[in-house]
Amino acid sequence: MNRWASQPLKTSANDFLAAVRSEIPVSLIATPRADLRCERACRWQEVEANADLADFDQVPLTDDEGLRIEGVFVRGTGRLELRENMFMAADAPLLSFLESADHSRFRFLLVDSTVSGMATISDIQKLPVYSVLFSLVVAVEMLLMEWIRKKCRDNQDEWLVHLTKSQRGNIEKHWQDAVRENLAIDRLSCAAFGQEIQAAMGLGLFDKHDDQRTKLKALEQLRHQVCHATEFAPNLAQALKIPFQVRDAHSVTLWLQEQIAKQSS
Repeated sequence: MNRWASQPLKTSANDFLAAVRSEIPVSLIATPRADLRCERACRWQEVEANADLADFDQVPLTDDEGLRIEGVFVRGTGRLELRENMFMAADAPLLSFLESADHSRFRFLLVDSTVSGMATISDIQKLPVYSVLFSLVVAVEMLLMEWIRKKCRDNQDEWLVHLTKSQRGNIEKHWQDAVRENLAIDRLSCAAFGQEIQAAMGLGLFDKHDDQRTKLKALEQLRHQVCHATEFAPNLAQALKIPFQVRDAHSVTLWLQEQIAKQSS
């Protein structure tokens, strides 16, 4: 097929991810200050037994008038005084919060010197996070496809021999359907992410880099969850995996770009 449209990676993956970082603020997933369930600081010892607060792992503690936040009750820990690492600007990148949410599970958001809301690790299943995660994993997948194409530049279908007969048959069917719809770019564009990883492994692209393959397999699973609108963080244990995967997506992106540059030289 003669290409008419621009190639996806004609926009730099780095520039794209920088835009994702700068344009989507953490405030999109935060609970506004007016909606926060708080307790008076002088009554913090009653929080654990308060059934109305049982659903909250972090409860802001206020002065006697309920106006100024003076501390926070963390379930299982008790009362904590306010510290610098509990705060984040309301317009700070959502991606920055996701990257560190396993270390700092909540942040009070500031507009000027006023608390405007609170973001917690329980918020990372909200819609804006789906958008950020999809951007990350699609960038990774596109870079992997580009690497495979560079590796197979003399035989664009060389990667297919590393798939099963059934997988090749499914790809061929999708390819023929795409040809009829005038959507065919190449057969690789009709492969699933997992098949691309399998082909890359067969081509030896992960030799001595099994750690990167492991990261990619985990990101493949995350991609399926995000694309099918599956709840990927329904509990704390699952939510704590997301910061690792966000950091992995960043490191894999850098690694793939390095490998593509070496393949092109």
